[in-house]
Amino acid sequence: MTDGEPTGSPVRRRVLSIVVPLVLWVVIAVAGWLRLTPQVRNTLWAEDGKVFLDEQYRLGVAGALFHDYAGYLHVVPRLVVAVASHIGPIDRLAVTVSALCVVVAAAVGAAVWVLTAGVIRSVVARLLLALIPALVPLGPMEIQANAANLHWFLMFLMPFALLTPVRSWSKGILLGIATLLAGLTEIQIVAFFPLFFVGIRNRYRWPIILGSVIGGAAQVVTTLTHPRAAASVPHETVADMVLGYAVQPFAGSFTWSMPAVGRVIAEHGVWVVVLPLVVAAVLTALGLWLGAPGQRWMLGSMVWASAAVWFGAVFLNPNQMLAFAHFDAGQWLGNWTFRYSAAGSMYVIGAFVVLADIALTRGGLVRGGFDRGGLVRGGLDRGAATGRHRVGVVWAFRVVGILLVLGVALSFALNFSVDKANRQAGPYWDQGIETSESRCAQTPSADASVQIAPGPQWAVSVPCAIIDQDAAR
Repeated sequence: MTDGEPTGSPVRRRVLSIVVPLVLWVVIAVAGWLRLTPQVRNTLWAEDGKVFLDEQYRLGVAGALFHDYAGYLHVVPRLVVAVASHIGPIDRLAVTVSALCVVVAAAVGAAVWVLTAGVIRSVVARLLLALIPALVPLGPMEIQANAANLHWFLMFLMPFALLTPVRSWSKGILLGIATLLAGLTEIQIVAFFPLFFVGIRNRYRWPIILGSVIGGAAQVVTTLTHPRAAASVPHETVADMVLGYAVQPFAGSFTWSMPAVGRVIAEHGVWVVVLPLVVAAVLTALGLWLGAPGQRWMLGSMVWASAAVWFGAVFLNPNQMLAFAHFDAGQWLGNWTFRYSAAGSMYVIGAFVVLADIALTRGGLVRGGFDRGGLVRGGLDRGAATGRHRVGVVWAFRVVGILLVLGVALSFALNFSVDKANRQAGPYWDQGIETSESRCAQTPSADASVQIAPGPQWAVSVPCAIIDQDAAR
């Protein structure tokens, strides 16, 4: 930068556009890592070992990469496990997988920060959206820091990738690669295909659409040729699903403790979650009415995605523990946390943040809001928004926006520490490898069975040759 160059110069803006996301990536990763207890970091979770690692040993990295599991492809999780198994010793595999997953989720958060420029007006709102992958209250319970649930974070990226302004081939191609990887990892990205029509004439967006279509099509073909096992229990009723949405992803946006939610419902009734959901629905309707076009699309995408994740997952994975409309007091006390609750709540929180952005814009606290004649871009009559009435409306929007921002920030802060995650009690991976060393010393050509979370039915067979090689270091 030369002397006398203006602070708003293109060079300065270019440098900041690179440095800020990188710094934010590191900050989000650190925040996500600090939320995990040492026990959680050192525990390998479910498919990470029993499926991804085990099949890698049997089929090789290339052979396992596009191998179906439960009717779907899981390309990015398999890549993460493959990288983790090759860059560190076998006894540190669980910690390495946890670290890589935290980094990937943080990359999603940093990408959200970049992609919301030009759509979300408030810097604070953009920051809160970027922090969601790391600070979603229910995250550490099951979906954070394991490869098996990375697909939720890649899916969270999709609406931002499809709604961001794209004015260059480089951005379009990079996002095309990202949406392709997301599609090859999560079939539910097809829920966002209607967003293709937003600015479809912009040719720079075509690589993004193409990546999404290829990834989604590969998933559809996989599930048609390798269908998942049919449900063994009856599907829940619509009432179960709707009430479950209020109880799980919606209430889970405010607390990580589903048993606490169940206790409150058992004592006071379901209205304690239904009434706030109704209020949120009214705010959403107002936001869709008053927001700018980009804000409306983003808000609608958040609401639609939260519903699609919850209702789709519940329909495909029926469980007697999801029959919420038929719960008695005892069953409410046993209210359990489901992984799709955390995934859905990311979009619920995202909707609150977008609502805050709309309110702050209308309140004149960020770019947009009011012009000399009254409210910008319709929604309220210009002639009515004058004098003291106009000032009152401005302050009402400001208060609502500030309260929503504070509410999300407070939810993040109060739920930062989670010490009852489903992996908190292990079994701890390094201890399992250490125990296997003596068995492998007796039969070096065999495989060692190492227990992993969440229960005794989950284990992975590790070749003793790998364990012996690590023990000899």
